[in-house]
Amino acid sequence: MNITCPKCGFGRTINETNLPPKAVMATCPKCQHRFKFREPSIVLPKQTAPESDTTAPIPSTARVAQVAPAEPIQGAPSAPHAEPAQPAPVPPVESTPPQDEDLWNELEALNDDDGESSSGHDQGQAHTSLPLWERATSGYPRAFAQTFMDVLVNPKKFFAAMPVGHGLVKPLVFFLIIVQAVALSQSIWQLLGIVPPSLLTENLDNSLQAAISLILYPLEVCIFLFLDTAINHFFLRLFKADTKGFEGTFRAEAYSAAPMLLMIIPYIGLPLAMIGATVYKFLGLRHVHGATNKQVLAVLTLPMLLALAVAIILTLVAGKI
Repeated sequence: MNITCPKCGFGRTINETNLPPKAVMATCPKCQHRFKFREPSIVLPKQTAPESDTTAPIPSTARVAQVAPAEPIQGAPSAPHAEPAQPAPVPPVESTPPQDEDLWNELEALNDDDGESSSGHDQGQAHTSLPLWERATSGYPRAFAQTFMDVLVNPKKFFAAMPVGHGLVKPLVFFLIIVQAVALSQSIWQLLGIVPPSLLTENLDNSLQAAISLILYPLEVCIFLFLDTAINHFFLRLFKADTKGFEGTFRAEAYSAAPMLLMIIPYIGLPLAMIGATVYKFLGLRHVHGATNKQVLAVLTLPMLLALAVAIILTLVAGKI
């Protein structure tokens, strides 16, 4: 059965045999529209079979005696007439129709395209909480460090509980702190001569190279963040895996950049950071939107394949000129 929201088109394909009998209504987690996805099925309770008469059969002579009792003796006191015992009335059994239950979470849990469970997403819908970094009103260094560790240690729980509707500013600031720390470390390595300068600043003085790096590098990475979020969100919508909008995608990408802090280590930090950021972005998109592994894998690989195809075509065209 394909459960599809009639308002926004968001849907899930599930096995109808696994549906609870009372599940008739659903609220779309994307647009919050409440709709009926099937007619209720009324299950009547089983009727209790009458108890069998276990009394022994009455002999024919006894039946004759019961049918034609002896006449009472004249002058003898007559016994009071006894009314036959009436069976107690049995109250009618009323069939109760199934309740109007909203079981979209159960429908999400039953959606198992590749044999995996969406319990993380259900748990996130049942209980959402802002990261400590966004809830803190003081002690921002401690809140940042705690949020950073929450992302690294338990990304599934962190991203599954991610709410939306709180804006992009604080996730962006979290991202910028990491990027600025990386830019500062790169500037220090350039001043010490450990890391060569970038192509844009290689002809400048060392101190000027470091100053420009502190400005240009965060700006470049922020532009890349918004561009990458827009591309990934487009493919999420294409594969019908978008449940929390552009903000949900942006939050997943901003907080999944925590492994980029490894770039403060010269040389080996860059490949480690790229691998870590890719893995955590996969987990972030997977659990923020409640998508399947196949959907997120397609979202992350298709843009790279398209970019590679475009690069090959441009190279071939440039070679013929």
